[in-house]
Amino acid sequence: AGEAVGEELSERGKKKVLCVIHEQGNVSLEERCDGAEKTFDGELETLNVDGTNMPGFQSSVEARLQADEDIDAVLTLGAPFAATSAKAKERAGSEAEIDTFDLNAQVVKEMKAGRIGFAVDQQPFLQGYEAVDALWLHAYNANALGGGKPVLTGPEIVTREDVPELEKYTGRGTR
Repeated sequence: AGEAVGEELSERGKKKVLCVIHEQGNVSLEERCDGAEKTFDGELETLNVDGTNMPGFQSSVEARLQADEDIDAVLTLGAPFAATSAKAKERAGSEAEIDTFDLNAQVVKEMKAGRIGFAVDQQPFLQGYEAVDALWLHAYNANALGGGKPVLTGPEIVTREDVPELEKYTGRGTR
């Protein structure tokens, strides 16, 4: 997923990205930033913040944007942090694009309003459903989904153009 983000940021012409890690030491979050850095043509900087303290989170992102006007994108690693980063961007007077991993109704609303550029939809509903369905099919019928290889449910990059279709699904919590 991180690699898909790096490619998307490059296609959007971004030069310097701030990847905000909201839980220091969480390897899966670090891997998201590392994957983006691997395929991104520009510079990627990480910022560790306390994701349990939203006012502190916002002020940390705001301060970083004020300190470096070259940052043209902020990448958050979870949907709840995207809207807070959009507020930080506005308060900092930055032109940086806010992008995020994961999707919820708030992210879709922010994309519709143009405050978030894109989101990575890992489709967690599908991740859970497919795992259970694959186990059942194997137990019931000896089916082997994916031929013994990973069966990916994402990443899917979603943008403002996808909002009309996504609104009803995020509203009910399945996307």
